[in-house]
Amino acid sequence: MSESKLSKQFFLNDSLVNFETGEIQTDGKVVVVEPKVMALLEVFSQKPHQVLSAEMLFANVWPHAIFSPNSVRRNIALLRQALSDEEKHIIKTHPKRGYSLEAEIRFPDEKTSTPLAKIHQIKNTKLALLIIPALFIIIFLFNFLNEDKHISLEDLKPITASNEKERYLQVSPDGRFMAYIQNTNRPNKRRLLIKDLQLNSYKELCTDLKAFTYLAWDTDTNTLVYSFQDEGSISFNRLQLDTEANVISEEKLFSRTDITWNSLFFIDEQENLFYLANQNSSEHSRNVSLYRHNLITGHSYEILQPNDDFKPYKLALSPNQKQLAIIGFNEDAISEVKLLNLSSFNLESVGEIDHNWHFMTWFNDGDSLLLSNGSELKQLELNGQLTTLNFKSYNFLIYPQIVKDKLYFIEAKSDQDILISALDSLSTPIKIVNSNTIDKEAALSPDEKLIAYMSMKNGLPQLFIKHIETEEEQLLFVNTEQEYALSKPIWDPSGTLIASSINNKPFLIKLEEDQFAIEWLNGIIGYPIGWYKQSDAILFVDKNTHNDEIVKFDLVTDEIVSLKTQLKDKDIFLNDNDELLSFSIGQVITASGINLFDNTHFISSIYPIKNGFYFQYKENDSRTMNFYDYELGVQNLSIDFEKFCADLCSQITAISGNTILLKEQTDTADILVLNITLNK
Repeated sequence: MSESKLSKQFFLNDSLVNFETGEIQTDGKVVVVEPKVMALLEVFSQKPHQVLSAEMLFANVWPHAIFSPNSVRRNIALLRQALSDEEKHIIKTHPKRGYSLEAEIRFPDEKTSTPLAKIHQIKNTKLALLIIPALFIIIFLFNFLNEDKHISLEDLKPITASNEKERYLQVSPDGRFMAYIQNTNRPNKRRLLIKDLQLNSYKELCTDLKAFTYLAWDTDTNTLVYSFQDEGSISFNRLQLDTEANVISEEKLFSRTDITWNSLFFIDEQENLFYLANQNSSEHSRNVSLYRHNLITGHSYEILQPNDDFKPYKLALSPNQKQLAIIGFNEDAISEVKLLNLSSFNLESVGEIDHNWHFMTWFNDGDSLLLSNGSELKQLELNGQLTTLNFKSYNFLIYPQIVKDKLYFIEAKSDQDILISALDSLSTPIKIVNSNTIDKEAALSPDEKLIAYMSMKNGLPQLFIKHIETEEEQLLFVNTEQEYALSKPIWDPSGTLIASSINNKPFLIKLEEDQFAIEWLNGIIGYPIGWYKQSDAILFVDKNTHNDEIVKFDLVTDEIVSLKTQLKDKDIFLNDNDELLSFSIGQVITASGINLFDNTHFISSIYPIKNGFYFQYKENDSRTMNFYDYELGVQNLSIDFEKFCADLCSQITAISGNTILLKEQTDTADILVLNITLNK
């Protein structure tokens, strides 16, 4: 098919494509697409019904850039949206091979064709004369009602400003009270508080500290339900409040020993409680089911079972309580919003967003949703239209909730710095990476000369490398797609490769003197946790399935080998013979299920190296550390190290050779509010 024909316009099935204007028209609806999306369609249209690799597509659309499969996936998602190709029948995915255009291409008759804006002009002149004035009236009214109509967020104010960290919030339907969960400096010991937003006063709702997870207002303002972790189970309790938010009574609703994590939840007027849950202690594990539990009858029903095609992680009940918005990752690892009809249980897609995680809440009109990726706020209309709103945070914006004309959310701030010391001197640690934001996940090169780390210093997660002696620094991974789930960098044994992953899309950074190159690993979805020492392979957490399976990924053949182990709540690493070890509940377990050594103390953390691992525990209420050698067993460290550990063990993140890496961290999380205004 000639490029000269494609330079003008043609029909793609029933859609009219115009390359000059960048428009796609379907059933009278015109969509203007981005230049790169149109360029991608042009490549497809030149070779219909042929499988085109992601590399080939990228080379044609981004000829002077480093290959990024994420750019291809994003623009294909946008192209599918423009073509209303929700079922992916027009742009078809061929796993591990590429994509193809499966559509009929035909050209308008040159003698009768008209410009794009007039292609559907009515031929009957008399009828047109009657319709055109009516169209002008409709267009005028539409423009009048919608002219410059947009949502504006303004007048930012704090609701809390304590030294503690707020974890979750829910404002009562009438907007007067805000119940919220607050962390303490004790693990899994949290407070449940309530604030009167009119009187600006607050008090504790529960005197006992618990591992509170989430909460929701029941059908009336004076009833509050909360969930908490309780000795290997998840429990739900209900508080009855008076008009001044004093606790009248408390009752236990139900408890489940078959789950270890639950999501935020919502309660409708029929006393149905909707929530997500799994057995892996995390929404990131994504083997998630959606449940409905009726608080009157006690009946529980599993609405959605774990499914690799759609893995939900957040939900929100619509204002009319007829729909449940669910956001999760689809088979292409893209966050997609779907609507569940609570009468028929039909699940329909609203639209794909991007590869980031998102928090979600409904606007009051029930016609759109507010999404937060932690930095930006977006409005998603139920027709799939996505608009970026006028508020951006360089901190972390989580758990938004809209009540009346106000948007409440938690803004989490963190200042993490990287420090360094040495085993032979145990000198006072010095800061080697110090900014006013997050610098973390430091990994030391095998020769102990370089540190690779993640930083938010430029407003989004990026990977840097720093020379310890010269303090010279280089940006390795720019993150041009502005995604947020960047995994820890992992050095290979030779010190020439770094493995990492952005939103479960793995890549390698190849280092050569002062140069580097990025190579994407298209054969697997997940994140790396270790390198094999005796083969060219990487230990991965496979996120392509719902059970977080640990796999071996061969870099030469792209072969994925299951190691018959799931991540769950464990640390997984390899010993000197590339045998799998796991650290969980104070023990180090071999692949055959044997406890590696019998220690009378509860081990709190481990730091693997080539020939063994350091392990930290408490003795006489003081932190201390020993070393386990794979050949010699437990080796006691020096008395000087015990003294060093007593002061600084809680800050140690890694030990390699003679180098100790530590962190210094200050966290705050406060609740803020924005006014929502509708501008014309």
